[in-house]
Parts: sequence; C-alpha cells; structure tokens
Amino acid sequence: MLVETSAGTVEGFEENGYAAFLGVPYAAPITPEWRFAAPQPVPSWSGIRSAKTLSAVCPQIPTYGPVGKAAASTLEFGTDFLTVNIRTPSVTGFAPVLVWIHGGGYAVGSANEAVLQSGAFAASGIVEVTVNYRLGALGFLHLNDGSPDNRGLLDQIAALEWVRDNIAAFGGDPKRVTFAGRSAGGFSIAAVMAMPAAHGLFARAIPQSGASTGVSTMGDAQKLTRRMLDYLQVTEAELRHVSFEKLLVAQRDLCNESYEQHDFARDGSASMLGVPFVPVIDGVSLPHHPEDAAARGESASVPMMIGCTTGEYVTHATAQPEMDFKLTARLLHERVLPMDLTGAEIVRRYREVLLDHSPRGIWRAVGGDLVFQNPATRFARLHAARQPVYKYLYGPIEADELGAPHGAEVGEVWYRSGMEVGHLPSRQAVSDPTFAEAVHDVWVSFIRDAVPETLSGKWPEYSAAMPHVLRMERGVFYAQIDPFDDRTAIWERPPC
Repeated sequence: MLVETSAGTVEGFEENGYAAFLGVPYAAPITPEWRFAAPQPVPSWSGIRSAKTLSAVCPQIPTYGPVGKAAASTLEFGTDFLTVNIRTPSVTGFAPVLVWIHGGGYAVGSANEAVLQSGAFAASGIVEVTVNYRLGALGFLHLNDGSPDNRGLLDQIAALEWVRDNIAAFGGDPKRVTFAGRSAGGFSIAAVMAMPAAHGLFARAIPQSGASTGVSTMGDAQKLTRRMLDYLQVTEAELRHVSFEKLLVAQRDLCNESYEQHDFARDGSASMLGVPFVPVIDGVSLPHHPEDAAARGESASVPMMIGCTTGEYVTHATAQPEMDFKLTARLLHERVLPMDLTGAEIVRRYREVLLDHSPRGIWRAVGGDLVFQNPATRFARLHAARQPVYKYLYGPIEADELGAPHGAEVGEVWYRSGMEVGHLPSRQAVSDPTFAEAVHDVWVSFIRDAVPETLSGKWPEYSAAMPHVLRMERGVFYAQIDPFDDRTAIWERPPC
C-alpha cells in the first residue's frame, strides 16, 4: 500500500482491517549538530520508503520514581526519531484525525509503546497519528546561543504542520484535527494551545490528566542550564559535543534530584511538579503562561474536552516513607512555596476539609490537586469563557484519596473491540471490555463531532458557574457537579 507524502513515497501495510504506516518522518534526524536546533525539513528520498516498522525513539533513561520508571521506553534509541505512526480506516476517505502526544514527564516515553499500537481509533473511523518528539534536555534545556526554546513543542507543531500538508493522502481531513495527549502530553496540549505558531493547525483539543502545570520562567530555566553545565563540567559551546550517553545521565540525575528533593530556590515554579525540563515562557514561541493566554483570549479557539482520574497521585505517593502530618507538611513545603503557601499551612487547610484523611491521604490530595486537578479546573474555567468545554472524571472516588490512579484510563481510551490485552502493563489493564468500548466511544464522539456522547446521550457543557463533569466509573456514566471543583478554593484563602 503506497502513499505519496511531501518528501517521498511510503509503503504501509494492512492490519486488522485498517492501513498502517509506521515510523514516517515529519522532520530531519536529530544528529549532534542539530540536537538543539528547530526541527528541520525532512530530506526528500527517491523510490519507496518502507513504513512497516516502528522507528527508533528519543534517547532516555528511566527517571522520576515509580511513575516515570514505568513510563520509560525500553525500545531502541536513535537519532531518526522525529516520526509519526499513522493508522487509517482508508487512504481514500476524508475522516477526522487524532494527533496524540505521549506522556512521561517530558523526559521519558514514546509514541511507539504497546498501548498506542492498538489501532483503536482507526477501527472507529478516525485517522490516528501518534507523535515522537524531543525529550528532556534535547527538547527543553534553555540555551543562550540563539537556539530556540521549547524544541519539544516545536517538534509537535512541526508534526501538526506535516499532518496539515500530508494527512489527506492518508484519508484524513486536515480541517478536523483533534490535538490530544495525556500527562506531559496533556501539559503539551495546553502549552501548544498558547503558542501562536500552532493556531489554525487543529480544530479540537483534549488535555488529558495534564493541563497548565510545569511551565518555567526564563529565570528558572537559566538556573537549570547552569546546573546542567556544572554537572557536565562543560561550557555551553561544548554541549553539542557531549555524547548522548553523558547527556542522558546528567538529565536523569538532575530530574531525579528535582523529583526527590523539591527545592524552590533551585527549581522555582518547577518545584511544584518536580520535573525540571519543561516549556519556558520565552516571549517568542510561548509568549505567556497557558492560563494567562486563555484569560487573554489568546489560547487556541477550539472546543476542548479535559479531565482527570480520581486518584491522580495514588502511584506517585508510593515512593514516600511512612509519614505523620509533620512529615507530610515538610515534604510538601518546597512544592507549595510557588503558591505563596507553606507546607504546614496547606496541610492544615486540607485537614480542615478532609477530616478522615491519613497523612498519606493528605499527601495524595495535595499533590493530586497541585499537579493535576486544580490546573485542569482553572484551565477549563478560563477556556469555557470563550469556547465549549466538556470535563470528565474517570474512576471511583474512594476513601483517603484513593481511586483510579494516573493513567488508569489509557488502556480503555485506546481499546479496540476484540484486541489482545495480555501484553499491556498492569496499569493499562482492561478488565471490562464492554466498559472499555464505551469509554473509547466517548473520545471518538468528541473527535468526530466536537460534542462528546455516551450511551446515555450527550453530557452538559462545563462552565465556571455550572461545573458539570461526566463521571465514568465501574461501567456507569453519569453527569454531576465536579466533586473536585471547590478544591481550588482551599489554595485561595488568605493566610491565618
């Protein structure tokens, strides 16, 4: 099966009733001399390029504790990884398109992981495109030599531009592109929505378990650059000649240091997330914080579906020691300083509201709200003032802030009827295929019509005044007022 792209002809293959084209380049390889440059055009080729196997992935080392280690790719690394994987119901159609950005704390993960190879959306009549992009220092280290900031996001924009120019040849409609991602992929969606270069490249957005967290100021980005150079004992000019292996070790150690030892003086606002290599507000590619852009009406003007799981910090909390409330406050202190709060104060506030929570439950509540729930709520409120917003909440709400952990819905979002699931990690397990199909169909309905639908019909739009969410739990769908909506008020009280 042959398709002509702007750079040359690719040959795909048939799989489960749809066509697949894997490892198709949307930008040139990231060789050492280009590692910190803007994405470069794909060199043209003559003849037919095979698109029957996955490409290499961005070089990475497991990092960030249990969540990041689970997300780290074990696939082959390389330099020719700025690629997309395309699965399409028909190369002669004009179907809606899903462009998906993987998670992994901006440092690990890939579009080539098993859960994203199901072809679920292609089987549902949608052209699906999963994107590999630069991670860690390659994608997000600030440099003072004129190299562009936010290279990982510029890669994503280059992929969107490639989709605009080429997806019709794969049976997709370039005017009906949904830009979606989970975790750092969700953070990416919110950030790219605020980037002027991306406007007009997509018609809908789905930030999933990730919104406007993890954006750095220029001052904090420069501190990280100094730490990186000091660690490697090189100058900025010498950084291009450092081997990928040494660069990755430095990246891993700085990431783990930030994740395990949050330090506001060192990491600034990144201490909230514990992820140091993040997008930077550079005044050029990303002029404003995503929430500020939304408030100013400068975020992408598209319908949005956004949501979280009910236990976003369940897995994140497993790395912590046995704790009492004093230790919980101490561990949270540096993380909440960017919010003009102390650890003791935020623990006191949460204990007033969540009377039955243990110290670890308070940790889960504060961490989950700080990184995931509250940013999603704030971003939804701001965006809903100008565009339709549909908010969801996946999983049961359980005692002591237990519930569906971060990423628990991914296996169901990417579930294809009848597929084998035994090869998927336990965190992406599908125990109820009927429910998984119904969850997947919610995403399909939004991608197709910009109005998500369930077996019980459409769910109401979200607004600041009426913060409706669609609850998805244990085989049941129902709408209610967001039970996490008032959590933002805990952080907004004046100090006692």
